Amino acid sequence: MSVVELNPRSVAIMRLLAGDRADRYIGEVWLPSLSAATRSESATLKDLRDAFSHPYRCLQAFYQHYAFSRRGKDRDDLAYMAVQALRRTTAEDQIERLLAEPDGTKVWEAFETVCAERKRKNSEQLNRGLVAGMVELAQEIYRLDGIGSIAGWIVRGVMQTDRLEPQFLRIVDIRGVGPKTTSTLLRDVCHLFTLEDQIDHADRLFLQPVDRWLRMAVEEIAPELDDLEVVDWIVAGKVAKYTRHAGVSGIRFNMGTTYFGVREVHETSRWDEAIQNLLRPGKPARV
Repeated sequence: MSVVELNPRSVAIMRLLAGDRADRYIGEVWLPSLSAATRSESATLKDLRDAFSHPYRCLQAFYQHYAFSRRGKDRDDLAYMAVQALRRTTAEDQIERLLAEPDGTKVWEAFETVCAERKRKNSEQLNRGLVAGMVELAQEIYRLDGIGSIAGWIVRGVMQTDRLEPQFLRIVDIRGVGPKTTSTLLRDVCHLFTLEDQIDHADRLFLQPVDRWLRMAVEEIAPELDDLEVVDWIVAGKVAKYTRHAGVSGIRFNMGTTYFGVREVHETSRWDEAIQNLLRPGKPARV
């Protein structure tokens, strides 16, 4: 096993971002967003686990929160139309009928209808994989376990093998579902079901969706990376490696870094100043 030398400054940054900032991200951003996406009655971990374990509500959450998160100004409208398509095709207590279908055509046709009603292009090349492809994954899972929850399939895979790569590769293979979206889903499911410590070290990079703030943070903890153009999987791997050696949750570091960037740094030009403030004892956070 290679020896990783961690300097005290890097360890301090990792602990700070994986601590209070991660708590704020979870409480202020993560729990409310996922509760809204799953239509949960309250923002508790138990309610979210129950929701993600149900095949209908898991699909609904994917459409609402993950599928179109990188589509800019159109994401809310696209998410609404996809959720409406699911609702028009089936109901929570009738999801087995959809899961017994051979493919996701019915949901895609409903999406086309909703788009036409709202005078929006359905953009089949971009959207069919996201809409029908995820239904088809749920159908594939249903044929294996008789339930069809995508989150349940992820959890079961980790519990049985300690691995995440098969789930990552299967999801990212769906047209329109990129690595960042896939890693965000895997990160959230694994945090929700407290699976991070069980995952094989080699697969923990799949829990690291990479944004501009994580790219800046990785230079603070992995000094050998001084090129912001390095590919995402290397950034993810370095974060997974260094946080593990520092005894810090990689998931919490990822979440806390996003919170720090969005809520405190605001602009990349302020990064160095914000890091100095972060490390200054007793310095209040800027929100």
